[in-house]
Amino acid sequence: MKKGSQLDFNFPANDLLEFPRDLGEEGWFQFYANRRDAFERLEEKFGTPLNQQVRITLHGEQAALKGLLTLNRLALPPVDADEIQLRLGGRTFLSSAIKRVERLKD
Repeated sequence: MKKGSQLDFNFPANDLLEFPRDLGEEGWFQFYANRRDAFERLEEKFGTPLNQQVRITLHGEQAALKGLLTLNRLALPPVDADEIQLRLGGRTFLSSAIKRVERLKD
């Protein structure tokens, strides 16, 4: 018996309609909504527009930094965190080091 690849199967088109429609999509949408809510809470608490283009001035520095402001780590900080570690380009800094932040238009 010849062993073929999975692409060799010839399923009739009608059979494909019988497969369940939700292949984890609901779980993904729930995860994405929870993640978006968490980022909104962080933005509100720390006054920082995450995952957006910004111009930032840090305390004690004259030159402003421009770029995409993100969390330094993929894991969200604890709820009771007083500051968060951020990344802009190759620079990492604490949210408390921000003197001024301006959101840039895309």
